[in-house]
Amino acid sequence: MKKLLTPLLALALAIVFAACQAAEPSSSVPSSLAPSESSQLSSAVEEGAASSSQLAEPSEAPAGSSALEGSSETGENGGVLIAYFSWAENAVLEEGVDAMTSPSVSDPGNVQQLAGWIQEETGGELFSIQVTDPYPSDWDACLERANEERGQNARPALVEPQVENLDSYDTVFLGYPNWWYGVPMALLTFLEENDLSGKDVYLFCSHGTGGMARSVEIITEAAPEANISDNIFDCYEEDAPASQGDIQAWVAELGLSQPQETTSSETEENDMESTQVAVTCGDLQVVYALNDSPAAQGLLSQLPLTVEVEDFSTNEKVFYPPQELDASDTPLAEGGAGTLAYYAPWGDVVLFYDSFSANSSLFELGEAVSGAENIGQMSGTITVETVE
Repeated sequence: MKKLLTPLLALALAIVFAACQAAEPSSSVPSSLAPSESSQLSSAVEEGAASSSQLAEPSEAPAGSSALEGSSETGENGGVLIAYFSWAENAVLEEGVDAMTSPSVSDPGNVQQLAGWIQEETGGELFSIQVTDPYPSDWDACLERANEERGQNARPALVEPQVENLDSYDTVFLGYPNWWYGVPMALLTFLEENDLSGKDVYLFCSHGTGGMARSVEIITEAAPEANISDNIFDCYEEDAPASQGDIQAWVAELGLSQPQETTSSETEENDMESTQVAVTCGDLQVVYALNDSPAAQGLLSQLPLTVEVEDFSTNEKVFYPPQELDASDTPLAEGGAGTLAYYAPWGDVVLFYDSFSANSSLFELGEAVSGAENIGQMSGTITVETVE
């Protein structure tokens, strides 16, 4: 009997234990949440997932996020953006429209040109604000539509609403024409689509007799958290094509000019400046800029020298360096007064103070940059040394 009860008891305990195991998962769902509430919660989660892309815009990324880390790797010259609206890039020139009477609609437009010159000076990135529905190329028709948009407080759709990697730009140049004593409404679309909070913003504007009008106030209201500078560049529309020097000087005044790359010709000029020699005789002095020829470098390697200068003919003074110069790959002397040359057969350096005839054995070492009028008066002892 005991043998029979023992298996039965073990089976009963196993059934009770399994029932408890099956009941445990139900405890993870609150009993107070009704089925309808549960479905509402699921819908809310789904809606939140659908809108999550709106919350992930780079401009809203928190400090230390990947968007801000990328700002040090994208955007050149300190992250300079030049965003601008130009009528020329927002209209199609129709037949019968005279580009001469509406020059700002011809490519490049006034604001477009100004933006290009800022880009040259700063090395920043250009961003053209363009509407999906172009404006009329006739000025009166364009103004009529612009006035309608202003009255409706419209926000015209843009071809490219947002600037890619906006967080990588700390400085923004914002350009526009004065339309109806304000700004093109497309500019407000741009400002609403691109958060300029905390960025240094510099305005540039092409306008008629209305000047800046309310444009600065309107932009300030549209971007209240941006650091909008009161140092603004503006010009009359007819003066815009001739404003390159003025607007680039303005950028330089802001301290936003990029370091200029040295061209090969500038490098040569700098080399000349760094290899200047002075020939001094008492109170008289002539300064020469040497070329980079082997002969000129050979003379340079022997300085300083104290030697005697001699008259020769009626147009030159000569002196003899201790060692002969290598005239290979050295240009022939073809200049006039002020030329410093080397006459290979005799091994003398020649200081011309008047015109001379070319000679296949006469090689140019350099040209006088100051004091050429003193050459003819020199006599006796001279010193030749590099200019520090």
